[in-house]
Amino acid sequence: MSNLLDGIPVIEVILENPFFDVKYPKNESVLGVFDTGYEGFAIVPERVFEELKMNELRLHRRKIMLPNGELEESVGTYGRIRIVDLNITKDGFIETSKGVNEIVLGIEFANGLMLTLDYCTKRFEISIC
Repeated sequence: MSNLLDGIPVIEVILENPFFDVKYPKNESVLGVFDTGYEGFAIVPERVFEELKMNELRLHRRKIMLPNGELEESVGTYGRIRIVDLNITKDGFIETSKGVNEIVLGIEFANGLMLTLDYCTKRFEISIC
């Protein structure tokens, strides 16, 4: 599902760690929030990162700037996200940081996708370019 949920663009996704053949959630899908203010691929809560066993892979550290201008350290590695509606996968850098409580998909994730965000009709659609 790609839709507006309380005015927030969301995408139905499944996160995968192809190195350990683990996915989150295990049996269904989860909503990821699309955020044009986040320049990365995806940032997830620490518990999701651990359930995917991404903390067992080689991790890269980097600094990210929060919306309030503060710098925060994140850790991450490469993983896969399946877009349920399109039945496609995208590979990219999935990171986590303290205080993250939702799955956020950023501008790097949107590369190669056409996003239509129409607040007049309350519609959010996603398709392949």
